[in-house]
Amino acid sequence: MRLRLAAIFAVTLVCLGWVVSAIDVVQAKSALAQTAWWTFGPMFLCYVGAHAFRTLRLGSLLGVNVPFFPLFAINSIGFLAINVIPLRLGEFVRPAMLKDRHDVPFGQALAAIVMERLLDMAMLFVMLVGLTFVVQLPTEGLMVSGVDVVAAGQHLAGLVVLLGAVMGGLLVGIGEPAIALLERMPVVGRLSGFARRFREGMQGLLRSPGRLVSVVVYTVSLWGLTLFGIGTFMWGFPGIPSSIEAVWTTWSVTLSGMTALPTPGFFGGYELFCTAALLLLGVERSLAATFAITLHLGQFVFTSGLGGYYVAKEGLGLSSLIVKPRSDS
Repeated sequence: MRLRLAAIFAVTLVCLGWVVSAIDVVQAKSALAQTAWWTFGPMFLCYVGAHAFRTLRLGSLLGVNVPFFPLFAINSIGFLAINVIPLRLGEFVRPAMLKDRHDVPFGQALAAIVMERLLDMAMLFVMLVGLTFVVQLPTEGLMVSGVDVVAAGQHLAGLVVLLGAVMGGLLVGIGEPAIALLERMPVVGRLSGFARRFREGMQGLLRSPGRLVSVVVYTVSLWGLTLFGIGTFMWGFPGIPSSIEAVWTTWSVTLSGMTALPTPGFFGGYELFCTAALLLLGVERSLAATFAITLHLGQFVFTSGLGGYYVAKEGLGLSSLIVKPRSDS
């Protein structure tokens, strides 16, 4: 664990070092002085709307009646935890809180969140594939540290979605025999409870076309609002293109970096990939790096502020957000 943490922090520092070293202080001060800071307002409103749709989606995936505002608070605290706890361990905060506050079985909540992540990976895959049609990419690809990040993102997102679809298909199609076989296997047998909950969640969606449609609508809506919010701030930042293609490219590539490098607060990977996307759009390196850092800080402040508000309201401490995976269903 310590070695993994050390490696993550090393990657964070290397990525941030590359981005910060590109910044011309005089140019950065000039750009920040000309920035329309009021655009943070609409951007934050879009984030609140996206968070509301994310809450509605999670409620539909859970398949149980959890009131909207308590679930909104749990989502806010959960995303704060994802941002501040390394190794994606913050993902376990929401299932733990749903278990403790609303008696939703941990495995059921975790299964809903896995389905949530699969939907987001499917959207990322669609955006990365669409990117090849809306933007003229270099012949050699969009290279970052010798890696074509668009192709790598497509492969990673596609693989995750494919594996999720295969797993869901096997569990729904074969059902209990597959889970019983899993129970008899050493080590992975502990996942049988989660597999059963995941199967029940998939079956619930398939038996309720209305719920399935609503989940898709919520997913598209929250992604659309996020893109619109980012586009608003791109419009307000001097020298940064804000066309649909530019926003699409910037967020697709940035999110690929955040997925590939889940560093604390996503610092390092976010800035590196956001800068790379803007370089592809012809933005000068120093200006691209300045914008990437500013945008990320704005998003981090929003996530931390919203989550921190509910942490304080619930009387929680940050140490209480560190949750170990549970095997109970």
